[in-house]
Amino acid sequence: MSGLAVFHSDYAEHLREALAAHDAGIPTFLGNPQWGEAEMREAARQIPAGVNVAGKGPVPVGLGPCDWHLGWAGRIMIPSGGTGGRIKFIIHDVNTLRAAARSLRDALVGQGFSPTLNCAIVTPPWHVSGLMPAIRARETSGAFAVLNGRFTPDEPLPSVPLPTSGTRILSLVPTQLSRLLGMTAGANWLRQFDVILLGGSSLPSPLRERIGALRLPVYVTYGMTETAAACALCPPKLVWSKAELRGSPLPDVRFHASNGLLQISTPALGRGIWPNLPLEQPYLTSDRGDIGSDGTIKVHGRADQVILTGGEKVDPSRVEHAFLASGIISEVKVFGRPDATWGEAVTACVVGDPAIEAALRNIADTLEPAARPKQYVFVASLPTDERGKFDRSAVLARLKT
Repeated sequence: MSGLAVFHSDYAEHLREALAAHDAGIPTFLGNPQWGEAEMREAARQIPAGVNVAGKGPVPVGLGPCDWHLGWAGRIMIPSGGTGGRIKFIIHDVNTLRAAARSLRDALVGQGFSPTLNCAIVTPPWHVSGLMPAIRARETSGAFAVLNGRFTPDEPLPSVPLPTSGTRILSLVPTQLSRLLGMTAGANWLRQFDVILLGGSSLPSPLRERIGALRLPVYVTYGMTETAAACALCPPKLVWSKAELRGSPLPDVRFHASNGLLQISTPALGRGIWPNLPLEQPYLTSDRGDIGSDGTIKVHGRADQVILTGGEKVDPSRVEHAFLASGIISEVKVFGRPDATWGEAVTACVVGDPAIEAALRNIADTLEPAARPKQYVFVASLPTDERGKFDRSAVLARLKT
């Protein structure tokens, strides 16, 4: 048993080969065919030499654990990260993936839905968000379909070849949902689904308002590769309201807090980080949050996204909220740009016309000096990677030109 690394660029082909290997008990690495040169080099360094490669991926040269051929049957290594060569593979197996799928099923059954989950896949299957819909469908005797998730105005919306019985589920990130709602037929297309799972990044206030106005069945999720995707849900009625968004743990999931950071206990927690770093229960995340007396959680943002500028710590979400609350703009991303003087310079990537910069600076003047962006970058739309997450590197590359 030499193992397999899947690097197909076609979503359906990638998923088909990965699932076949997983079913056969072959240790499988999910590779991102869109990785750059640095990421491909790091993947080659980590994946053991002799592992077969499907698709256009690097030649593996890494060392595997001593029991690679004996004790790794059925394990699947899902990548996390992948910026500037930083890659880690989270080790899952049939038991952790099954636990995650059944936990979501039980949560939805508790909401009155059918236990048979029919899932549409519109995100890359080399990420946990694209893999898990297929696992959920298979574990609940449902069906899954791989769709075109680009949702561009010049392409027709994809047909959804899923059974009408059972629970029809679509998993999206906010960027995809925004694009859909910007299309004439987008809202009606979304109404084909009983459940829309929305995760991957924070929910902008204008988008939340549109969800509420249309009464879309959006469940805001919280999860990560380590937990095999969703481990908490915020139900539609709360999303539609003006109340604080708080998520309820899925069955068998427990949250704890440690120095302001969330900890998670779940049977879906991965076995470790490749090749031999264990993940321990409860798992300490990098997410800041609090736990209510009713067990619900509120996520405040990632601790590792705090900007350290001139010795001061700045929470980018606070700056974003100040801009969005003004109503002048509807999309913005604030991040720290490497700077020789400040360590990091607070930078705002704004969807809008450069003519509004003066107004934005006036709003920023209501914040403490350290939190005021030193630079504004104006774009037609926020740059995103294939997962729909903000692509900070694309903005940095633009600033260098």
